[in-house]
Amino acid sequence: MSKTAALVIARLSSKRIPNKNILDINGIPMIKRLVDRLRKSSMLDDVIVCTSEDASDQKLCELCKKQGISFGVGPLNNVMERITKVALQHNVTNIVEVLGDNPFIEHRIVDKAVQYFLDDKDMDYCANYSNDYKQVIDIPKFPIGIRAQVYSTKNAHRYNEEGLVKLEHPSSYLYSNPDKFKTFLFGATDEWEKISHETYNISINYPNNFKFAEYIFSKFGSDVSILEVIEELNSNEPLRELIAQKI
Repeated sequence: MSKTAALVIARLSSKRIPNKNILDINGIPMIKRLVDRLRKSSMLDDVIVCTSEDASDQKLCELCKKQGISFGVGPLNNVMERITKVALQHNVTNIVEVLGDNPFIEHRIVDKAVQYFLDDKDMDYCANYSNDYKQVIDIPKFPIGIRAQVYSTKNAHRYNEEGLVKLEHPSSYLYSNPDKFKTFLFGATDEWEKISHETYNISINYPNNFKFAEYIFSKFGSDVSILEVIEELNSNEPLRELIAQKI
């Protein structure tokens, strides 16, 4: 039976914000906020924290156990090997890769990405189009920090295949080799038209970004929409300083 699951890529050894995935945002660990938002998806069979077997991530595993969150472990430094290992541990057929420092991702974006992927039996990779991509496509971009990437576990195992073009992100080989993989990137159109932005980055990489997350969740609550986040940024210049990707 086919199983589609979000794999939340997370580790605690970040130098910019140590232990950031288990740090509280207004009393709730960031990883739990993210998992709870993903669990609202109608297209996911499970949400699994994909962390490492390194001792540095033991506290994250313990938190997952305590909070009743599915998790799996693999190598710390080889992220694609970790992803494939965890997917096999949980019998996942289709992987929705989500980064652990993206607590604002909305389940509706996940649902749309998965639906596109499942509707085309020949598709190898689907995601929402953001500044994470070097491809130039004439469609509106999503802000960085709310990306959902969908691909099969079968194709995840091809990460070591010889001759593949690879970019910075571990799964980049899937969208950087159009002769080998069929891909689809959808833009911020229709219901997401008002959130399109080519420069905003709302991922949590620096301490000031953490302050931004605290402000947003305090004002709007755990179910804050991406539209509310973007509208608040558009109208609040001091807040925009907090999403700067720098110390």
